Amino acid sequence: MGNSASTSEGVSDQGYSQLERKLQADLTYLKRAFTHLSASKDANQQSIPLSTLERAFNLAPLNVADSAPSTLLSFISEIGPALTRTFFNNNSGQVDWPLFLSGFDMCCKQGLGAVKLKSLFLVFVKGKYKHELLPGLQGEVDEDLTGFVTMSQLQDVFLICWLLMCHSRLENVQDSEELYVPLPNLRPLLASCYAAITGAPADTAWTGKEEIKVEKLTSWILATIPSITESIEQYVKCHIQRLGSEKKNIKSEDKPAVQAMEAADKMENVPKDLEKAKAVDPGLLTFGTAWAIGLFLRDSSGSNLVAAACDLLGSSTSYPTLLYRVSTHGRGISRFWTRVEGYKAPLLMLISGTSIDYDKNEPSGAKWVVGVLVPGGFENKEVFYGNSGCCLFAISPFFLPLRSTGKETNHVYCHKRTPGAVYRSHPRPEGVGFGGSPGKERLWLDDEFLTVTIQHHALDKSYHSGSLVPGQGYSPVKARVGEVEVWGLGGASANEQHDKYQHRETLFSEQRRKVDLKNFGNWRDSPEATMMEMISNPTKLEREER
Repeated sequence: MGNSASTSEGVSDQGYSQLERKLQADLTYLKRAFTHLSASKDANQQSIPLSTLERAFNLAPLNVADSAPSTLLSFISEIGPALTRTFFNNNSGQVDWPLFLSGFDMCCKQGLGAVKLKSLFLVFVKGKYKHELLPGLQGEVDEDLTGFVTMSQLQDVFLICWLLMCHSRLENVQDSEELYVPLPNLRPLLASCYAAITGAPADTAWTGKEEIKVEKLTSWILATIPSITESIEQYVKCHIQRLGSEKKNIKSEDKPAVQAMEAADKMENVPKDLEKAKAVDPGLLTFGTAWAIGLFLRDSSGSNLVAAACDLLGSSTSYPTLLYRVSTHGRGISRFWTRVEGYKAPLLMLISGTSIDYDKNEPSGAKWVVGVLVPGGFENKEVFYGNSGCCLFAISPFFLPLRSTGKETNHVYCHKRTPGAVYRSHPRPEGVGFGGSPGKERLWLDDEFLTVTIQHHALDKSYHSGSLVPGQGYSPVKARVGEVEVWGLGGASANEQHDKYQHRETLFSEQRRKVDLKNFGNWRDSPEATMMEMISNPTKLEREER
């Protein structure tokens, strides 16, 4: 292949030799994939028809319901041709080895997030085939993007990126297997984007025709969901590795539908069978929520959340672990603490509430969900603790992450009174709080888990400013707690350590409850009994001596 007689336009023999050295880590898979797709068996004349490469990069076997927007269906049908015509296109209609290498390098090269995001949009701008996917955008490889994207188009782009990430985690599934997938709810993410770019209130309704300038959109994506820029790179790399792998394709009998059914217990909206997707009972950690938070967090916790949100077959080992849920384990700081104590890995706490009208002390109808990331787990302390890895989230009806400012360290407060503790005339309150100051926490969950209070961000210097709930003013927002969930993000090793800790605490509790009956059997001969008798009848000893 390296001795191909014909080289692509603009790629010299020396150029693709350098590419081979640059792509040394992926070269084995690239050679196997090229040979697999090539039309000719002659090693010196091998090339891939453009139409073959287009079919190789399609989204099969993934499919969505017919009720999905027609524009999204157009995006899905165009993804193969769009990728091929953006990175591997030439006038001959054939892709030789140098062009195959240069196209892979262009798609997967290391670079800044802005460069990768530009490549993502260029797939839909320059890769148009039968449909104008993003007609409002213009740009070239060596030029900046200009124009706009409508809100409905942006929704389709986000959903395509989610499908690309899902497909990247399907292992080797034959194209003949059709896997229907439920689409995640991305409206909170889109509402956040629209509000941040236009300056409108976060709860402003949008119709889909609103135009978003690409310059502002780029800034928002890189600040809020930067990992979405890696979707194209992951998709192409996984395709090449599948094509170059020597493993056999996994057939339907090798991957039974029961695995997808078991995965439905771990997260919401996992397909119950591989023929038609069905949603399970929803929780607070939905596909859309896990995906949005995972794209924001650029660490192992974020990777685990993205993997769980995009794992349609239940084969991932990095699912978040449900440690506590109000509707399952009961309300209150005591029940909460018995479930989360000893978990020394990142935790995600989600709280749903219904705002209360102060004048009538009745629910006002405004429902919302907020969240908190605690990197090192909860600790029972009477003071604030935490580090710069802590983060507040508005989850629904809009998505907004608020990182630590680094100015103050009042990140987390979690206190439960311990039996037998030293008496204090002014004990610290029981409950869970985040940000702010003692008595004026940015987010405060009372000890009974019945009421949650959110203060204005002006009172908090630990987290960045921003509204956690719709229509928040300077007055505190008080709400009735609907549900509380705590998810462990540490993976299998953290779960194992937590199980050991919980087992050890159970043994200690059982030992403390046991009573040594032998000591009570010789009570009359014990020193304590003699002292009690002397106190109750001090003259008895004198009478016995006489």
